[in-house]
Amino acid sequence: MQTPPNEHDDAASIRAQASNPYQGRQAPAEPDLDADAPYLRSSEVQRLNRKALLFLGGIVLLLLCAAFWIFSGALSGADERAGKPQRGEQVVIPAAPRDHLPELPPERPAPQPMADLPPLPVYEDEPPAPASAMSLPGGGLSGRRELSLQERRMLDVPGTFSGLGGDGSAGGVPGMLPPDEYARLMMAAGNAPPASVAQAAPTGATGAKPLYNPNTLLLRGTYIRCILQSRVISDFPGYTSCVVTEPVYSVNGRRLLLPRGSRVSGSYDKDAVIGDRVAIVWDRITTPNGMDVNMQSPGVDMLGAAGNPGHYTAHWGQRLGSALLISMLSDAFKYAGARHGPQETSIANGVVVQSPYESNTARTMERLANMALERNMARPPTVTINQGAVVNVYVARDVDFSAVLR
Repeated sequence: MQTPPNEHDDAASIRAQASNPYQGRQAPAEPDLDADAPYLRSSEVQRLNRKALLFLGGIVLLLLCAAFWIFSGALSGADERAGKPQRGEQVVIPAAPRDHLPELPPERPAPQPMADLPPLPVYEDEPPAPASAMSLPGGGLSGRRELSLQERRMLDVPGTFSGLGGDGSAGGVPGMLPPDEYARLMMAAGNAPPASVAQAAPTGATGAKPLYNPNTLLLRGTYIRCILQSRVISDFPGYTSCVVTEPVYSVNGRRLLLPRGSRVSGSYDKDAVIGDRVAIVWDRITTPNGMDVNMQSPGVDMLGAAGNPGHYTAHWGQRLGSALLISMLSDAFKYAGARHGPQETSIANGVVVQSPYESNTARTMERLANMALERNMARPPTVTINQGAVVNVYVARDVDFSAVLR
């Protein structure tokens, strides 16, 4: 009988297992990792919950105590303030801070005015009094004589120089000075300097004084460097402006007075051209922070010389070109008239003289040439300063910023 295929396989597997020595061994059981894990019982869970509640209750109790203490202190303080009489408030205004400025020097006494000279006397054609005779210095009275013109003039002003002598008399005439003394006084008065010269001359030693508000003082002699915004041509008067490129500080360097970007405005005249320079007068500065500064300051070059240099043009081509053209036309008319015009013949002392023809057109052209030359020679030169050139402004007077800067 034939064995089915499946049964044949099962028999083979049984025989293989019987011949395997490890077949009889059993695999060890898998370990239980959670066997030794602790478990909380219900009684322990309840005990932990009870502790948490007690801790939370203690915190709430402390918060209630703190709130009660705060409110009780506030109420007691309000009662004490209500029981005590309220004191009136006293507003104390602190004194304004003062800069430590030195005391002003004492004022100088006013100069004493010079004594005025006596007015010139009015002479009248009257004979002198017989008693007003003047004694001569060489001896005593030599009798009555006719007084000189100088003596009569001195006698007409009685008492002018009285009191200078011991008894108010000189040479026996009361109220008069000797002639040599009177002449010396008149010469001294004539040699006195005029009033304008006396006022301009320095009197006494000069002194120094402190600079007040140095934090806000723009001192005379400060240079303001800026860039020209508009082109300057000196043929016509006009206005110009520039922009400050470097900040300008006070005299002590602590305060910024003119920030970068400030605009400086000025003007110039067509007649203010000397050589290759234009005299620009800068009269106003406006800053970005809203300050307006008025001043009258000249423009200078990079080394401080007066005037702003530029491109110089003398117009020699225009001065000579028109005159030369008109002169050439005049010469052409004159040559044509002498060559083709009729000659003039005159006889003088038996001599026949022939003169060339003189053209009126040539004379007119010559006058036009002279007029054109005079007009072009009178044209002043032109100085041009291009836009973007660096110019300097010389501060001519002290500028105090204390009214706008605190």
